[in-house]
Amino acid sequence: MDLELIGALIRLRYKLLWAKTRTRNGKIALFMSGYLLLVFVLVVLAAGGFGAGMVAVRSGKAEWIARAVLSGLFLNALMAAIILGFGMNAVFSDAALRRYPLQAIDRLAARHLIGMLDPFWYLFLALELGLAIGLYALGAGGFWVGVAAVLLLFVSNYLCARVLGLLVERLMARRAGAAVLLALILLLSLLPAAVTPALRKHPEALEPVIRVLSFTPPFGAAAAMTGAGMKTLFGVALLICWLVGLTLALVTLERRPVETRAAQSTTISWESNFERLGSFFGPPLATLIAHWLRFYSRNNRFRTVFAIALPLAAFLMISWGRRGVAPAQFAAALSAFAILGCMGGTQAAVNQFGYVDTGFRRLLLMPVRPADVLRASSYTLLLVNATLIPVGTLVFVIVRPIAFDARMLVMLVGMAVTGLFLLHGLGLWATVLGPRRADYYSSFGNDLSALGNVVVLGGMLSLMFVPQILAQAAPNALAPDYWWILVVLAVTAAAFYFVSLRRTGAMLLLRRESLLCILEGRR
Repeated sequence: MDLELIGALIRLRYKLLWAKTRTRNGKIALFMSGYLLLVFVLVVLAAGGFGAGMVAVRSGKAEWIARAVLSGLFLNALMAAIILGFGMNAVFSDAALRRYPLQAIDRLAARHLIGMLDPFWYLFLALELGLAIGLYALGAGGFWVGVAAVLLLFVSNYLCARVLGLLVERLMARRAGAAVLLALILLLSLLPAAVTPALRKHPEALEPVIRVLSFTPPFGAAAAMTGAGMKTLFGVALLICWLVGLTLALVTLERRPVETRAAQSTTISWESNFERLGSFFGPPLATLIAHWLRFYSRNNRFRTVFAIALPLAAFLMISWGRRGVAPAQFAAALSAFAILGCMGGTQAAVNQFGYVDTGFRRLLLMPVRPADVLRASSYTLLLVNATLIPVGTLVFVIVRPIAFDARMLVMLVGMAVTGLFLLHGLGLWATVLGPRRADYYSSFGNDLSALGNVVVLGGMLSLMFVPQILAQAAPNALAPDYWWILVVLAVTAAAFYFVSLRRTGAMLLLRRESLLCILEGRR
C-alpha cells in the first residue's frame, strides 16, 4: 500500500476543506457541531448531570452508563450522516483516483480514510474518548483497552453509515423505494412510543431485547471498556467481527452499480392535472405552477419529507404529550401542528432554484417577469404544504388525543398557519440571498447553504420548543381564552410572507447574475 501517496491525498483534502471553511461547509460544520454538543450536554444534565453518572459508576453500573452513552452517540452519528449528509462527502471518486498510480486497495483505503477523517466525525470520536478516559479515571475501565474499543467503534460507525447510505440510494432507485423507506421510517419512529408503556408494565420483556442488543457495536465497546478477562475479549472480538462484516458489505455494494429506471415518456401533455390546477392562478402563473407541481412531484426527497410530516407530527404529539399535565399536552399539540405547517416543503422553500441547476437560465428567458417565476414556485410549495393542515386537523378531531374545545382547535390551526407563512417567508430571503447548487436526484443529504440551514433548523426548532417553554414558564398563556393571539400571529406571519414575496421578487432581478454563477457552478 502506497501510504505516502495516500497521505498526500489526505493533505490535499484538508487544503480543500480549509478553503471551503470560509464558505458554506465550514459554517454548517461549526453550527452542527455546536448544536450536537449542546444537545449532548442538555441530555446529560437532564439525566442528572455528571454527579449522577459518577454515583452510577461507583455503584457498579458503569457498563450500563457506557452502553447508553455509546448507543446514543452511535445513533446520532448515523442519523446526521445519512439524513443530513455530514461526513459522507465523496471528495475523490474511484474514477478520479485512477489518475494516480494507486492500486485498487489503495484507492479503496484512500477514499474511506479521507471520509473517516472528516471533521464531522471528530466530534463523536472526542465524546467517546472522553467517556473512556472518564471511566478510567473512576477506576471502572482500562485506559488502553478503552481507547482501542473507541477506535474500533469509531470505524464501525463510519462503515455502518456508508453501508446504510448505499442501501438507501439503491432503495430509492426503485419505483417503490420511497414508499418502502417511508414505511421503515414510520416503523422506527412510532415503535418506541408504542412499546415503551408495555415495557414499563412488564420489565421482564426487556431482557430478550437486551440480549439482542448485546451483539451490537456500542454494547461490544461498552463490554470491552468496563469488563475484564473474557468479557473484554468478547467485546473486542465482537467489534472486529462487525468491522469485517461491514467492510465486506461495503465492498460488495460499491461493486454493484445502481439500477437505473426506465426512461419516461417525453410526450408533452397540456391537459394533465398539473395544468388544471395551474389554470386557477390565471395566465401569468398557470404554466409556471404546473411546471413546479410536476417538478416537485417527481423528486424523491420532496415526496419523502412531505409524507413524513404528518406521522412525525403525530409522533411528537404522542411522545411529548404523555406528561399528564393539561398545559404540557396542549403545548405538545401546538408543537406538532407547527411542524405540520412548515416541514413538508421548507427544505425546497429555502433553495427554490437550487435543484433547477442550469435550467434557471431558461426560466429567466420565459415571457414573464423573474418575480413571477419566484412567485409561482413559492405559491406551489406553500399550497402543497398547506394541504397537510386540514388533513392533520381532521385526524386530530377524529382521534381526539386530548380534550379540547373549538377555541383550542383555532389555536392549533393558527399555529400551523403561522409556521407555514413564517418559514416560507424566510425561505424566500434564503432563496435569493443564500442559494446553493443541489442535486435533484439525491434522496438524502444536506445540500443547503449556511443561511438555508439556519432558517430550516433554527426556524423549526424555535416553533417546536416555544410552546414547550411557555407551558413551563407561563401555563396560563396557552389557555383557550387567549385563542385570538394565535390568530394575530397567523395574520402577522401571512403579512410578513407577502411583503417578503414582493421585496425578494424585486431583488431577484438585481441578483440574477450572481444566482446564475452559483447555480451553473461557476462560483
